[in-house]
Amino acid sequence: MSNKDSLIISIELSQRNGTVAATMGEEDIVEIPAIQGNREKDAVMPSLHQAVSRVGGNQNNIKTIYISIGPGSFTGLRVAVATAKTISFVTGASIVPVETALGVVRADVNAPEKSIVVSAVKKETCWLSVVTKEPKWICEGRLVNTAELPTYIERATVLYGDSFLPNNISDICDEMDVPIKESCSTATSILEVGQTLGDHPRVSAARLLPLYPREPEAVRKWKESRHQ
Repeated sequence: MSNKDSLIISIELSQRNGTVAATMGEEDIVEIPAIQGNREKDAVMPSLHQAVSRVGGNQNNIKTIYISIGPGSFTGLRVAVATAKTISFVTGASIVPVETALGVVRADVNAPEKSIVVSAVKKETCWLSVVTKEPKWICEGRLVNTAELPTYIERATVLYGDSFLPNNISDICDEMDVPIKESCSTATSILEVGQTLGDHPRVSAARLLPLYPREPEAVRKWKESRHQ
């Protein structure tokens, strides 16, 4: 099978509005909205089927799955990972996990060569991702105290953040004349940046995990209940 005939899909459910996409190798990408977190109307698989059908593919012949692994919506990431695992087990498709921050920067056609993405803000900590576009796409992320952010902001050209970005950080950006752009990653941007990463980041379905900045709240409470 030539590269242009390879069926590729992507899944981005870390955002408030999830999307999925498909392409036949070098052809145009078709992106479809996907609803997640609604058990009565789960549109992830139907949306994938629709995207695959529109590019003229066969869902049994999926070669590669690019998946946004977070940080992001806890429920959305769980659904995305479960979906990717299931498809991989059935079709043998390889999986390429893509940090959501890469999709955020790729989705902005005016993104600078180096950007910072702030996500998963909770109390005094947040997940900070430094994304570099050239000479190749690189994302370096870690959990930091929000007090550390000014050091990164003063060296930044732009900061991507969501509605949970603390007001004091917004004020610092204003003082340093660093624009704030809303974080928005899509299945298309995840697929596009994923294709630049090569074979190195591929993982087996069994080893695929979402990127959680902290231990999930449900897990923490479960552990606490066991020790009571």
